[in-house]
Amino acid sequence: MNLGDYKNGFSNVAAELEKVVSEGKIPGLSCGIRFGESVETATCGVTNLNHPLEVNDDTFFQIGSITKTFVALAVMRLVDRGRLDLERPLRDYLPSFKLSDGEAEKRLTMRHLLTHTSGLKGDYFKDFGYGNDALENMVHSMSALPQINPPGKILSYCNSGFYVAGRVIEVITGKPFEEAICELVSKPLDLDKIRFFPEEIITERFAVGHQVEREQISVARPWHIGRAMHPAGGIVTNVKDLLKYSAFYFAESFPIRSGIISEDSFKALTTGRIDASPASRVALGWFVEEIEGIKVLQHGGGTNGQISLLIIVPDLNFSAAILTNSSEGSKATSVFTRIVIESLLGLSPASLAPANDALKRAEKIVGMYIGEMSDLNIFKEDSKLFIREIPRGGFPEEDSKPAPPSLPQEMSISEEGFLIDQSEPFLSSAGEFMLDPSGEVAKLRIGLRIYKKAASQ
Repeated sequence: MNLGDYKNGFSNVAAELEKVVSEGKIPGLSCGIRFGESVETATCGVTNLNHPLEVNDDTFFQIGSITKTFVALAVMRLVDRGRLDLERPLRDYLPSFKLSDGEAEKRLTMRHLLTHTSGLKGDYFKDFGYGNDALENMVHSMSALPQINPPGKILSYCNSGFYVAGRVIEVITGKPFEEAICELVSKPLDLDKIRFFPEEIITERFAVGHQVEREQISVARPWHIGRAMHPAGGIVTNVKDLLKYSAFYFAESFPIRSGIISEDSFKALTTGRIDASPASRVALGWFVEEIEGIKVLQHGGGTNGQISLLIIVPDLNFSAAILTNSSEGSKATSVFTRIVIESLLGLSPASLAPANDALKRAEKIVGMYIGEMSDLNIFKEDSKLFIREIPRGGFPEEDSKPAPPSLPQEMSISEEGFLIDQSEPFLSSAGEFMLDPSGEVAKLRIGLRIYKKAASQ
C-alpha cells in the first residue's frame, strides 16, 4: 500500500469514528496514523461536556498505561549504561524494599515487573499526594499487599509492578520519576508535548474524562491520577506527539535509534517471549502479536474516563493511535483497530468459531470468577452463554465505590476450549481457562487479568 492509499483509507476510519461519537457516549476523540514521515490525523467531538471546546490534534489526553512503554524504554537505556540488570533482585537497588511474602521479596526482578509476572496484587490505587516522596511512599505501602502468585509463575496484568519499576528509576538516576522520563525518553526522542502534572496541562486545550452509568454521561472526577501512580499511567500528551513517539520503533528509524538504545536492548524491548493471551505475548512493556507473519506492537490505556490505544507495525513503518474521553471509549478503539488492521493494512487477525457442543462444554465453566477489580459471572440462560462483569470498586482511588454491573454479553466456547465473544471472536481477545491438578477449571485469564473460580455453592 502506498501513501495515497493510506490517506484514502484513513478518511474511512475517521468517518466510522464520527458515527461512534454521534451515538452520544463518547464526547470526543483524536486519532491518527503515521506512515514513515507522513502523518494523518482526525478529530471529532468536544473536550468536556460541561465546558465544551472542539477536540483538535493538539488536544491533550491522558494515555494511561501506554506510559508503561516509556518506562520500559527508560529501563533499557539504564541497562545499556550498565546501571541496571533485569535479572538482579530488586533489593539490590531498593535495600528497604519489603513485601508480605519474604521469598518473593528476595526473588523479584525488573524483568518480572516489565512482563507482568511479578505475582504482586496488580490493581492497587492509592494517592500519596504530589510531593517528591509520593512514589517512595507508594512502594513502601506495598509491603502490606498480598502476594497473589510466586514471581515468574503466571502473567497477570500488574499496575503496581510499574510503581516499583518507577521507583527503581528514581533511585538509580537520583531524580524524580517524571524528570527521569524526560531525560531518558522525551528529550532523546524530541518529544516536547509529554506532560504529567495538572498545572502543566491547565493552560492547554485538554480533554476531561467522562463516565457512563445507567445510560447517563457525566464528567469523571478526579481528573488526575495520583502522582504515585505516574509510572503505571501518568503521561498526558496529544496524538501528534504519540505518533512521533511511535516512529522510534519503525524499522526505518534504526540509524536514529542506534544512538539511543543498543540493538540487543531494542530486541528485548519488542520481542514477545511470555504468553499474554492465546494470540499475543508480552515483551518488555509491549504486547506483541503476529498477524499473517507481521509483528504488531500494541498497548492500550485507561484512566478515569479516558481510553486510548497505540498500535505499531515496525516492519511497515506504520503506526496508529486513538485517544478518547469516555469510559465507553473501548467501543471506538475496537472499531479503530478493526478498520486499521483489516481495511487499511489488509491483514486478517485469527478468529475462532464456536464449538458444535459449546453449551455442553459450558457446564464445566459456568460460575463466579473472583478478580481484583471486578468479578465475572458466567452463566447460561435461554440456551445461550453469557458473561457479566461485577465491579468491586477501588478505581480511580482506593476507596472508590463500584460501578454498576455490566450488561450481559453473549459468549461461546471455541473448539480449542477458549472463551470467545460472539460479536468479536478474535483469538487475541479470547479467554483461556486454567485447570487444577484434578482437571477442573480453577482460573480464567481474560483481558490479561486472572480470575479465580469460586467454589460451587
